[in-house]
Amino acid sequence: MAATPSPRPTSSHVSERLQLPVVQLVLGMEPLSPDSSLRVAASLMANEGYPAIPIADDRGYLGLIREKELARALADGVNPDAPLAPYVNEAWPSIGPMETAAAALRALVQNEADALAVVGQKGEVIGIVTPSRLHVPLEYRNRPQQVGGMATPFGVYLTTGNARAGKKGWELVAAGAFLFSLFVLGAHVALGIVNALQLSPVRNAGIFEAITSILFLLFLRLSPMAKIHAAEHMAVHAIEREEAISIDVLKRMPRVHPRCGTNLAVAATLFLSLFNAPWPLDQEVKLLIALIVTVMLFRPVGAFVQQYITTAPPKDKHLQLGVDAAEEMLTIYETQYVPPASVGQKLFNSGLIQIMAGAIVSQLVLFALYELLRVPMAWRVISGIS
Repeated sequence: MAATPSPRPTSSHVSERLQLPVVQLVLGMEPLSPDSSLRVAASLMANEGYPAIPIADDRGYLGLIREKELARALADGVNPDAPLAPYVNEAWPSIGPMETAAAALRALVQNEADALAVVGQKGEVIGIVTPSRLHVPLEYRNRPQQVGGMATPFGVYLTTGNARAGKKGWELVAAGAFLFSLFVLGAHVALGIVNALQLSPVRNAGIFEAITSILFLLFLRLSPMAKIHAAEHMAVHAIEREEAISIDVLKRMPRVHPRCGTNLAVAATLFLSLFNAPWPLDQEVKLLIALIVTVMLFRPVGAFVQQYITTAPPKDKHLQLGVDAAEEMLTIYETQYVPPASVGQKLFNSGLIQIMAGAIVSQLVLFALYELLRVPMAWRVISGIS
């Protein structure tokens, strides 16, 4: 029997494709359990067009099930609801995510295979690679399906939970410090206004807090961070819509994003305001009203707040910060295997811990300044107003 010749590139385009890592070309999919039924596997193949489906258990990758195995089960008269474990082809080869497309092509040809399972170092299944994936044009590259991010005073931070790009270090801590500083500035101006009106800050705490909140949001809107926040949203939209990453494309993207943390802040504000309102109602009724109104209004109100308060129309220099972070994120997904993240990693990568750390450090610095400058308690907006 003649040896199967090794595949050779026939053009520069093919040669370039074959140098790419397999992870860039993989068709991502969740593996089935060996306890899954033959009917489930058949349904996926018929409806999704998969040539094969990887099978895995707690230990990792076990093998593939293909149309051939389904045909054999059908010929054996097996009930479609029977487990597919006896028909898993455990000898079928797999390939690592960072191996080249050329290695995948050789394995496909030598094994006369329709698909190869792509398996990570710990046995986790990433998906499959097929001959058709090796032919996809270069612009169809791996992209994260969902991206989050934050604005910092120095640029855009993006994350998928397991990958980070952009301003991901001390800049996040600086963002927490900056936001806290805006709040303190607003609180001191509000305190001055209340005193100028000869009102007691303690007895008129509601007025003081309202003025503080309005000033904080005004200062945020006028700051460069609102423009960077808009650039972050536009970059996320461009990635998730599979658009090209450029300033011109980002300009077409909306400033409002449905997963922005502004929506959560609006939801919390709506709920607490309604629930704590001095209505002559039972607590259960107030709770129900607060929940219903919050669920109905937090998204449209959040979108309004994003559009007119927490973001501002960015200039090209701000959009470039979004472009830089988005290009870094896409480069990570195009050149590396990004493994699943633990809950702790996702929490850390969210940036919330760093933001909180920056705010806490700033608060400690403020306390120290109060003591050093011997600021009267009546002018201390954090430690209490007497």
